[in-house]
Amino acid sequence: MDQAYLSTISALAGTIIGGATSFATTWMTTTSQAHAARLASERNKREELYGRFMDELAVLYANALASETVDYAKLTNSFSLRGRITLTSTKPVVDGADRALKFVVDLAMGPARSAEEMRHMMDDGSVDVITEFARVSREELQELRVA
Repeated sequence: MDQAYLSTISALAGTIIGGATSFATTWMTTTSQAHAARLASERNKREELYGRFMDELAVLYANALASETVDYAKLTNSFSLRGRITLTSTKPVVDGADRALKFVVDLAMGPARSAEEMRHMMDDGSVDVITEFARVSREELQELRVA
């Protein structure tokens, strides 16, 4: 084989390999960046959703401590948010949302609490359903950061 052909074929092969490598690197980088952007967007959506749910729970919790009836109009937003949580979240978060909402409804259906009873409930960690929901939500959001 002629030396000129060999160097031409070598140059073409090098160009093809270099182009393929450049294409693969660009494709992998773009795919990785798109994946990271999707995860960040999903994490932000869930963080907003969980925050709104906790805000609603806090209002319902305060009302439940002071009254003996369930205000169904105020429950509407909480049930709507819980439904959205069910659509997008992991089972521990959904279970935490269900426990929190059921606890607040049960609390509202009970008798009105005195100031001393309210203080005792605040000190009793087992009734802090909002913090428990926040804990499982934070764990899920941290998993999305790692993924």
